Amino acid sequence: MNYWIFQGNPKQFDVNTYVEENKELTWGVRQKQYIDDIKMGDKVFLWRADGGKKNSGGVIALSEVISEPYEGDEHYEVKLVIKAYRLTKDDGMLMRHELKELPETKTIQILKIGTGTNFKLTEQEFLILSEFWKKPNLVEERLEQSLVDRYLYAFKPQAKEWFRKAEFLYLNQHFFERFKTMEHLQQLEWGNVQELGNHINAFMTMPLAKKRALGNPNAPIEKYRESFMYLIYGEDSLQVRIDRFLHDENYKIFGLGESFVSEFVGNIFPEQYCFYNQRDKVAVENILELDPKYSRRDTIGEKFVKFQRCLNDHEISNKYLDIVGKQTNLPLYLEVDQFFSFLYETFGKSSQEETEVIMDGPQYWLLSPGENNYMWDDFKQNEIIGIGWKELGDLKKYSSKREILEALKEMNQLDYNPTMNALANYQFAFEMKVGDYVLIKAGIRKLTALGKIISDYIYDAAREGYHSIRKVEWLKTGNWDTGTLNLHTKALTDITPYEEYVQDLLEIMNVDSKEFDYPNANSGAGVVLDGPPDEPVPLPLFNSENIYQEIFMEEEEIEEILETLDYKKNIILQGPPGVGKTFLAKRLAFLHMGAIDDSKITMIQFHQSYSYEEFIRGYKPNENGHFILKDGIFYTFCKKAISDPEGNYYMVIDEINRGNLSKIFGELMMLMESDKRGKKYAVKLAYGKNEEETFYIPKNLYLIGTMNTADRSIALVDYALRRRFSFITVEPAFDSEKFSEYLRRKGLSQGFIEMIIGNMNDLNHEIVSDTINLGKGFEIGHSYFCPTIENVVDEQKWYDRIIKMEIKPLLKEYWFNQEEKVNELLERIK
Repeated sequence: MNYWIFQGNPKQFDVNTYVEENKELTWGVRQKQYIDDIKMGDKVFLWRADGGKKNSGGVIALSEVISEPYEGDEHYEVKLVIKAYRLTKDDGMLMRHELKELPETKTIQILKIGTGTNFKLTEQEFLILSEFWKKPNLVEERLEQSLVDRYLYAFKPQAKEWFRKAEFLYLNQHFFERFKTMEHLQQLEWGNVQELGNHINAFMTMPLAKKRALGNPNAPIEKYRESFMYLIYGEDSLQVRIDRFLHDENYKIFGLGESFVSEFVGNIFPEQYCFYNQRDKVAVENILELDPKYSRRDTIGEKFVKFQRCLNDHEISNKYLDIVGKQTNLPLYLEVDQFFSFLYETFGKSSQEETEVIMDGPQYWLLSPGENNYMWDDFKQNEIIGIGWKELGDLKKYSSKREILEALKEMNQLDYNPTMNALANYQFAFEMKVGDYVLIKAGIRKLTALGKIISDYIYDAAREGYHSIRKVEWLKTGNWDTGTLNLHTKALTDITPYEEYVQDLLEIMNVDSKEFDYPNANSGAGVVLDGPPDEPVPLPLFNSENIYQEIFMEEEEIEEILETLDYKKNIILQGPPGVGKTFLAKRLAFLHMGAIDDSKITMIQFHQSYSYEEFIRGYKPNENGHFILKDGIFYTFCKKAISDPEGNYYMVIDEINRGNLSKIFGELMMLMESDKRGKKYAVKLAYGKNEEETFYIPKNLYLIGTMNTADRSIALVDYALRRRFSFITVEPAFDSEKFSEYLRRKGLSQGFIEMIIGNMNDLNHEIVSDTINLGKGFEIGHSYFCPTIENVVDEQKWYDRIIKMEIKPLLKEYWFNQEEKVNELLERIK
């Protein structure tokens, strides 16, 4: 049996009278994909829409299907028999605005996306609505309860099944019961530490964090033993122990940070403390709206204690026992943590409302239901779409396409970048949205369905088949031959940019593109694409091992820069002269894309005379002396990125602060922001080729600027620049072991390397100490001493030449009126 909500709109017909005067009803079935699913005996709630009268809609009747769907004059119809009806709140009607306030019902599809005639309910949703239908006063009772109680009642009917799927809790408890024993800690070995990666959620959901923390030892094993012994058995208060474990050099261990500690302590002391991870914080602070009363300067230890105090003050554990009841023989706070996880999974991720979908406009996707179309029956029957790669687990645990790519390489031991597979998974989880359309293909010349996506990303590890899924409303199914129009071989392709291609596919399926608000093929940046390109030829890999041989920064610093580039899309590397900012910029682009591909990087340098006409578009003379409209370097590069939406493109702007950004970017200044990328934010250019032409900056374009902090010509950085870029300071690396190792590889003796480091640190100390004229932004960078030749034959001669030709002129510029000071410093570093 299936369960349904059928909606009627008072603007179109008198719903109340129709229900009141007829025992049997005829109702339209406008969602054609449901025709085969509606069966005699199915239970149907009838829903009256607001119809322009606020807070008047909701459930007005319970009915039953008494006929198979049949073709009517305009659409399919079905016969219903009324079991009971209530047309007003006083009669016991279930009001829409009240159901929307109840955790049990607020996620029902009709409350999230109100447009439509037919909505399928899960059995659980039907049972919940049935309970309220039988006892309409229960709605008001729930609304009078505290928010905590409401959500506990929402969890209660699902708790048994939730814990049935949580077998990992018992494995975790067994692991930590053994881990925390004094005997085990005293004999702790590296393999035991690495096991934490299978029992701490922060590591299981962040593969790169796990690799940094547990890939190789970051300290002697004795320090791991001492640190864990102190955190678990130290005599100080727990607050102090947490803070010292994170920040005290005697106990701090690279990779074991705040996310780790917040879960580790909860696992070690589950009878006393709940976890303090992001899921728990979102559940408590955002959903339950409880205030732990943090202060601005609280340490992590203080926040942890205040969070636990907040749970105690609001009697969370007691209320859990009273309303939900103990479900397992595990310590109570492990169950409470799972209640918070339920809240986070069910209510913590905001879904896209229909209004947002209309505003943003839909995207179009081409999807393969597995090799040889083997998942299509599952897709069709269960009204879902999905994507494979089960080894990745929940795709929401990855923060970027790059993380997914690295995970695929590591899990499958690949010696190449699985770029297309990583992109498909990232797009399925993060770029698809409710309201998008998906075309299902079979091979390279056949289409089998058109559907509309009606849910956010769902990860269901318990289901057979694909675990990463989305719900979909099938609009058309059948078999359509595309003839000479090839379909891309990738699992998933965003075909939205290929406007004529999409229109051709819709026409083949006898679908009017206007019905789906599809734009004209001639709009947007003047780029019309025929169709998705073939998969790119594999390029030489570029990974962390490559960059660490050339860049003297810690892995954590590099990873932080890459993560910033992921979400901000615009970064500026700032620092004193000679720290290798421009060199680093290009290597970061290679590392971010995972390959060496100069065709996707362009480098320019700003100066005070640089203009909009050079950068975007303007009139320039040709060989005949006539002025013609020419595209600038940025416009051309954006077009290149738009034509290849599945690749990443990088523009490196050297000396970015020397240009007048407002003048150079003009009306495109707003479009630089990461959340203003894409076609929906397209604007008309100052120099347009026609009235319809618009331009936008694509999502796959990244800007990396460099800025010299010792540049005296720039007093202040434009605020517009500050707001749209993340600033990353690159410092001299003389004290880095990687710098010393680099010079050793170039043939320098250890004693001479130590002399260089000592001299330059001494010189930089003088520069930093001169706070009136100079300061930290004027330090001498290490790149002056990074020879480009294979080996240094005469180290003293090489060093003297650098001091004479490069360092001395710089010092004279710094202290241009203090010749004696300059001479004295030069003597000290000879």
